[in-house]
Amino acid sequence: MSSGRYMAYSPSPSAPHSPHIGGLRSATTVFVEQEKYLSELLAERNKLSPFVPVLPHSYRLLNQGEFGV
Repeated sequence: MSSGRYMAYSPSPSAPHSPHIGGLRSATTVFVEQEKYLSELLAERNKLSPFVPVLPHSYRLLNQGEFGV
């Protein structure tokens, strides 16, 4: 996974697949794609974790600035 790349949209597993695009995918292929998507999603979450503790403070400060306090 390259750094700085954002998560690409992954269609829901229940979404119908067009037979014109790829035919029927095997359960193994779907499983591998889901595993890859989840590992990328976890990597994105890990990138954000250092910022989570300051979010409440940032939110409060931004709201104070909105009302000219």
